Amino acid sequence: MNRRTHLMLAGALALAAVPGLATAQAPAQTSAQGAYPSKPIRLVVPFPAGTAADVLARLLVPALNDSMAANVVVENVPGAGGTIGVDRVAKSAPDGYTLLLSGDAALVLTGGSFGLNPPYVTLRDLAPIAQLFITPNVLVVSNDVPARSVAELVALVRSQPGKFSYSSAGIGLSQHRAGELMNSMAGLDMVHVPNPGNPWTDVIAGRAQLMFGNIAAALPLVKDGKVRALAVTSTTRAAAAPELPTVSESGLPGFEALGWFGVLAPAGTPPTVLQRLEAELQKAMATPAIKERVAALGAMPGVQTAAGLRQVIEIETRRWAPKPGAAGAGAVAAPSPAPATTTAQKP
Repeated sequence: MNRRTHLMLAGALALAAVPGLATAQAPAQTSAQGAYPSKPIRLVVPFPAGTAADVLARLLVPALNDSMAANVVVENVPGAGGTIGVDRVAKSAPDGYTLLLSGDAALVLTGGSFGLNPPYVTLRDLAPIAQLFITPNVLVVSNDVPARSVAELVALVRSQPGKFSYSSAGIGLSQHRAGELMNSMAGLDMVHVPNPGNPWTDVIAGRAQLMFGNIAAALPLVKDGKVRALAVTSTTRAAAAPELPTVSESGLPGFEALGWFGVLAPAGTPPTVLQRLEAELQKAMATPAIKERVAALGAMPGVQTAAGLRQVIEIETRRWAPKPGAAGAGAVAAPSPAPATTTAQKP
């Protein structure tokens, strides 16, 4: 080692020994890497293509790309009621480049609710960003069921214990929860018949006598005379079908069973990234194209803040948790009147 090299090395070691100098230089190195986002963002949808969550995700992508100068790519990871996709995001790097757009069931049904026990804890493993929209279900009956109102249906089902069945698209979904909630609140004994393929075929054919179906799918079938609508499952009437009463106003006060969709990121994602995404999602949901599409689906705007979504998840997780002594596959008990945080509101 020559004298010049020796002096340079000694100088470098002396600088490195100065307290705080190395750490003071770190922020400059981080900022030099570029502002978020600097690479493509995966938006994981834990449901198949063509579902409501997938449609919304693909509506959001152009708005987010334009506003953020980003490259957002939708990735469908279906299976196990959405829990496979949710778990994949929960285990991803918390850097803002893997996001989740999920329905409510995979986020609030944990700890044995409806027999489900996913490998993640939502508010431990995921960071809420925004609840995008809320979808009420419609209580419909097969055309050969004589009931013309919720009260008539309850009386009819109560008179024939175990003879009536309701269809749904799967265990734990809002359709299933609505059926078990009616069993509990009205003292009924309806049988749950899940059909992940197409639950509507069971009701249309009369194999199942009723269903709490997504409003976007239900209203066209009602219009075509294939099923008959009795009520909606929100606590306020739906703008898409204002003539339909709510189940709550039809003899079961406080009845509410809604579907909703929200965006989350892995826990530990930097707060600045979460705040940016929250603002960008609010902006996207306010665009005319997305507002029109959401209205066409019969949906309502959700609580489009991170704090609001966190509160909804907390309340709904407690609401649908297994209750000691409650009967039925869902093990739900009659809830108190629906909390205001589950009602649609704008930011």
